[in-house]
Amino acid sequence: MNKFKVYSLTVLFSVLVFPSRAAAFAPPLATQVKEVAQWFTGLFDNAQQVENNPTVPLLTMSNCSVQVGDGNLFPNSQNVYLQQQSDVFERIRFYSFSEGDSVVNLSIRSFVNSDMLSGLCNQPEQQRIINISNIDSISCDLSLTWEQNRYIGTNAPNGCPTITGGKVVSNVTFFNNGVNSLDQIFTANGNLIVNTPIEFRRTASIPEPGLLLGILALGIWGNATALSGKIKHQSTQK
Repeated sequence: MNKFKVYSLTVLFSVLVFPSRAAAFAPPLATQVKEVAQWFTGLFDNAQQVENNPTVPLLTMSNCSVQVGDGNLFPNSQNVYLQQQSDVFERIRFYSFSEGDSVVNLSIRSFVNSDMLSGLCNQPEQQRIINISNIDSISCDLSLTWEQNRYIGTNAPNGCPTITGGKVVSNVTFFNNGVNSLDQIFTANGNLIVNTPIEFRRTASIPEPGLLLGILALGIWGNATALSGKIKHQSTQK
């Protein structure tokens, strides 16, 4: 066999083998659902992006795991409450991650009454329960595909309809330390009016209020102890 034939067979073997090896390394779907939901929880902002490009608005995002009460609409799913804020708007949504057909399904829904949920991530985890009647029945869905160290999702080209007759086409990438998202908003006649990519980076995990109170109490106790010792020391010198 000449060198050309050997080289050709080697290339063909690589093409046939590498895709199957890549697919074999993908975690089970149940693991993917838990992983991407975990990556999505925490405190985020795009301050680093704003520093590099001041024309981009500063956004903060607080995401935490929640339970759904009074119903079984989201079985075997990882449910996350999202609260985004800027100087001009607040966006509160319900994100549900579940197993799909070789992908992770992401369902995004509005709330019937979001005002009563504002600041939900400040509550202890066992108290983060959302009544199913407060979750809108209409969802905007994306399929998330696993890649090495990230999940990529899109609902292009159809997107999801808006209440004004237009549509929102979403593209998103989840990774361990952040989320890159692009929501392209079109009017009813097809004009693109919003097209700004946002680069969220994690600033902290969601703190448990009980833990914060414990740390605060410990700090107060430590300061009181130090102050008491200082007073005693001064009194012995008089």
